[in-house]
Formats: sequence, structure tokens, C-alpha cells
Amino acid sequence: MQEQSAFSIRKLWSIKPEFKEKVFYLSLTFLLMSCCQVVWRPLKMAIFSKMVGASLVPDAKLYSLLYVIPLVLVYSKLVDWLRRHHLLYCFMLFHAVGGVIFSYLLAHPVLGLANTVVCPSRTLGWIFYFFMEGFDAFYSTTFWSFADSVNNPKDAKNYYGFFVSGSKIGGILASALLFLALRNCQLADQFVLLPNALFLGSIMLVAASLAIYSLMKRVPDDYMHGYEAAYQLEKHKSREETGILASLRSSVDGLIIMIKKPYVLGIFSLVAFYEIMAVIFDWWVALHADASNPTVGEMTGYYAFYYFLLNVIGLGISFFGTTPLLRLIGIRLSLFIFPTMCLGMLVMTYLFPTPEVFFAVLVALRALNYSLNHPTREVLYIPTTKDIKFKAKTWTDAFGSRIAKSFGSVFNVSLKGASPAFALLSSLSLSFSLTFFWLVLVYFLGKTLQDAIDHKQVIGQSDEVTQP
Repeated sequence: MQEQSAFSIRKLWSIKPEFKEKVFYLSLTFLLMSCCQVVWRPLKMAIFSKMVGASLVPDAKLYSLLYVIPLVLVYSKLVDWLRRHHLLYCFMLFHAVGGVIFSYLLAHPVLGLANTVVCPSRTLGWIFYFFMEGFDAFYSTTFWSFADSVNNPKDAKNYYGFFVSGSKIGGILASALLFLALRNCQLADQFVLLPNALFLGSIMLVAASLAIYSLMKRVPDDYMHGYEAAYQLEKHKSREETGILASLRSSVDGLIIMIKKPYVLGIFSLVAFYEIMAVIFDWWVALHADASNPTVGEMTGYYAFYYFLLNVIGLGISFFGTTPLLRLIGIRLSLFIFPTMCLGMLVMTYLFPTPEVFFAVLVALRALNYSLNHPTREVLYIPTTKDIKFKAKTWTDAFGSRIAKSFGSVFNVSLKGASPAFALLSSLSLSFSLTFFWLVLVYFLGKTLQDAIDHKQVIGQSDEVTQP
């Protein structure tokens, strides 16, 4: 009996032999991309705060929309021109080159970090922040769009937790090394270490592109179809016209789909609800971090420790929570877990509104999002068309998240002159309201997803085909 029970428990983390290479390379890719992300994200916040000023972070989030919108339009065209894995190559190599350029500029004695003057007119700080916002906007979108296109719902339920675990391992290693390196170096050495850390992030992106190359070479095509109904639809889809008007329309197809399809608009709402809450908590933590860490190296170390905790907790959630939960209770019920836990964290913040609690809640919020909410939400894209997986997903994740962050930033800016008690009450009231809507929305999204899978439908296909 005990042997049978142990066998059943082991099955919660088992991988079929024919899927091992696929799971390995996708997990390795996400691991390497996360190594870059957890190094670059602390640099983004710290460098902008110490070059331009932490008080201008909400403004920078608003202005970053002007940079992200053209990127979304370009990405939408690349979806038409390139194969799905080529999109990953473009994203990773573009940002790898950008990282090398910025590592050189930030090492400059006048333009770079050695100049410790904090001034809103420091152009390099603004450009660096926008570049990093572009990376953040497409970092998860490009990986998960590809993963959604090569996995079916059963694969996602069984293996998405492993992909996330890979990313958390990469995050732990990179953030721990960055934190330890900064903790044991002098101020002058930080001006050399931080640009070199940026350069190493670029190397990780190049390595991730090589992992995808190996995946495409080594894994048979039969295991790369993903959701079969969507694969067959795209395989037999006729080529679209390539005139100027058609080309312009193609760039905004994702936005049009998002507006017209309630299912896609619902996914956008899930992204928006989370991002608004995260921006509100992030702002409170950023102010405390800037006040308590006087140098760029110390503030980078603060955020490196933050990402270390985030990834350690995230690894535990993804390995012991996400993978078993998706297999045991399924996707529909798993969608309810994150917003329910958000309610609990909001209650704790209301009862104990201290900087330490805000820090702990932000770490837990992001760890749960990356490790449980995000991979669960990604399953919603699997039974959809390529245009939804890539174009609409880009508008919901990249552009939509920036819209939500901008809304959250406007909300934060509007509370700058308010009393701390009123600002806190307003922030928590908005967060509570969003979470209640969230719980209602995941019920309808989960039902639509299950109906599509049960009837082998493709969400986003023409109405006369997809309607039961």
C-alpha cells in the first residue's frame, strides 16, 4: 500500500521519456532568460533612481508607452513574416546587442555610473529605463507564446510547472551571485561591476537562443504541434494579401482581436488587474528602498536580494505547488487560487501597513504570479489561433501591461500630496475591488476554455466554425 502511494506521489512530477528533451530545452531556455532578467531588473530601478531620481519612476512608466507601442507594432508584423522560434531569436539577440551597448555607455566616466549626480536631464538614465521596459514587456510574452504554440492543454498541465521551476533556478543563481558580488565590493568597484553584470545578461540571452536552436534540431516535429486543432487550422490557412493597407492592418490585428473577442479581453483584464496591484505595491517599496540605500550599488543589492527571495519562494511554489495542483485539481480551479490569495495578502497589509509588510507582500505577490498565476493563465491561450497566441497576446501582455502600469502610476502620482493614511486606504480599496472582479472573471474564462477543449474547438476561429 505504501509502495503504491509513493508511486502515485512520484507521478505528480513524472515526465514521459518522449517529452524529456522538449521539457529540458524549454526549461533551460527559460532558466537562461531569467538569469538575464533578474540581473537587469534591479539595474533598471537602481540606475534610473540614482541617475534621474526615484520620484520620477511613475512618470517613466507613463512615458515608456511611447517606446513600447512601436515595438508591439513591429512585433505584430514579425509574427506574419517569421516562424515562431525565429521570433524568440529576434527578441533575444536584439536585447543582447542592446545590453552590450549599454554596458559600454554605463562604464563611461562622465555619461555613466561614475557620475553620481542625480538629475532629471540625464538622458542615458531615461533611455536605459525605456530599453529595460521593452525587455520586460516582451520577456515572458515571447517565451510563453512559443511554449503555448508547441504544447497542448495536457502538456501544459503536466509540464508548465517545470518550465517555471527552471526560470526560478536561474533567478536564484543569478540574483544570489549579484547580491554577494555587490555586498563584497567597494563603491568604486561597483561602477565596474554593474556594467559587467549587464554584459553577462547579454551572454545569457545568446545562450538561450542556442537552447531554442537545439530544441528545434533535436525534438521531432510530431511533438511540436501543440493543440492539434489550432495546428491544423494554421497549416491550411491561406496566405493573406500583402498590400499596404493589409500590411498596416496586420500590425494592429492583435488589438482588434483583443477588443472584438470577449475571451481575449478577459485575459487582458487578468493581466491588468495584477499589474495595477503590483505597481501600487512596487511604488511604496521603491520609495523605501531609495531612502534606505544611498548608492546605486546598494540599491541594486537591495533589489537583487528581493529577486533572490522572489525566486526561492517561486521555485518552491512552482515545484511543490504548480505542477501537482495542475495535475490534481485541473486548470479551472487553479485559476481561482491566485486572486483568493491576493485577498488574504491585502487583508494583512491593511492590518499591518509597515514597509516590511509591503516588501513581504510584494515578494509574495510576484512569486505567486510568476510561479502559479502566469503559467496557469498561459493555458488559456493554448486552444486559440496563432493570431491570438502571438499578436493578441502581445497587445495584452506587452502593451496591455504597460497600460495597466500607466494607470497604476497615474493613481500613485495622484496620491503624492495625500496623507499616508488616505493614500494607503485608497490603494487597498482599489486593490480589493480589482480582486473581486478577478474572481468573477476567471469563472467565465475557465468555462470557455473547458468548453473549447471538450468540443475540440479553436477559440478565435470564425464564429460559424467555433460555435457549438
